[in-house]
Amino acid sequence: MRRWIMHVDMDAFFASVEQLDHPEYKGHPVIVGGLSSRGVVATASYEARKFGVHSAMPISRAKKLCPHGIYVYPNMARYKEISHIIHKVMEEFTPIIEPLSLDEAFLDVTGITHKFTGPKALGRAIKDRVFEETGLIISAGLAPNKFLAKLASDLDKPDGLVVIPYGKECESLANLPIKRIWGVGPSTERRLKDGGFALIKDVQALPDEKPLVPYVGNQARRIWELARGIDERPVEPDRQIQSVGNEETYESDIEDPAVIDLELHYFANRVAKRLRKYGLMGYTVSIKVRYNDFKTVSRQKRLDSATDQERIIYDTSVLLWNKLMRTAPLPQFDTSVLNMPIKPIRLLGVTVSGLSTEGIVQDDLFSIGTDEKDEKLSTVLDSLASKFGEGAIMSGALWRRAHGDGGERRKRSELKAEIDLENEE
Repeated sequence: MRRWIMHVDMDAFFASVEQLDHPEYKGHPVIVGGLSSRGVVATASYEARKFGVHSAMPISRAKKLCPHGIYVYPNMARYKEISHIIHKVMEEFTPIIEPLSLDEAFLDVTGITHKFTGPKALGRAIKDRVFEETGLIISAGLAPNKFLAKLASDLDKPDGLVVIPYGKECESLANLPIKRIWGVGPSTERRLKDGGFALIKDVQALPDEKPLVPYVGNQARRIWELARGIDERPVEPDRQIQSVGNEETYESDIEDPAVIDLELHYFANRVAKRLRKYGLMGYTVSIKVRYNDFKTVSRQKRLDSATDQERIIYDTSVLLWNKLMRTAPLPQFDTSVLNMPIKPIRLLGVTVSGLSTEGIVQDDLFSIGTDEKDEKLSTVLDSLASKFGEGAIMSGALWRRAHGDGGERRKRSELKAEIDLENEE
């Protein structure tokens, strides 16, 4: 039996939902994202894209390109509601669904294409059902594997429906630019072009991956296989979350040590709560810092045992801050380094990765391991937050952060945390 994978992608999802809920927005450029001067575009409608506006662009830049656009703050609860309806529609066709975000998923439709006149008719049926239930349009791609299906869904947007049939894999890829291969970003693209590989057919012409090694190292085999349309990865309905993190781009640069300390407390609190929500623990804590000159640096540390505890994540973040400030990592927790002069910071964040559903209990190298008292306290606080809201009870550090500047940092960070959850739910 031939394997058929479908990739569905909502067209300009957040903006499309806003246009659905506000008919007066239809036909106009709609930009959804943070509305402060340092906010970024989450989604731009196709009308806005004609002006050069795109996702991840600074809002300030978007407003210069499209000054008459409609700028909207994200309504994550509404987007999740629509995403849930779409997921239910997909379940009418197959139970094997791998969500990638609120607006994107893979479906394994092997064995059901015979119920239609072919893969394209199946794709059309799913598109029609989504439109019936939501009034929204999706683009879809069907192919023998995940790489080709995702590629196909992007070839004829918006409202696309493309099928890459068996036996046409190489032909369909041949004349596309090398950057169309999954994982080939700008730097890898430059290296490959330097080697004479500008189009996918240039890689297809190779007998094996060896000529690629000088340019892409251990990625050579994967790139060579994808160029030939080879991808054996299955659709994974229970795809595991890879990391949980929180970061924020600040309206004004921060350099006050006390503010940085509060931010690390806040990020540790948010990340720990989300880890516990999903029943996960993580081995690796990392911090990310972007200075006002846009230089971005990060540091990470692998713990001896996995954790979901705020105190450990915070203490480890401070140890990493010590390392970033070019001080020797200390064998005990010490915040004195926070008083050292620093460059103004534009963005700060904390992430936990190396996730597991179980933690291995052993002594931690820095003696900042969890204990039964921490776990009991976390359980109680999570329960109170669930019943009475996030602000019902909080530590002194979190209270100072929430109220120290009128709550503006809190509002922006919580929005960012909601958007981050797209890739977790």
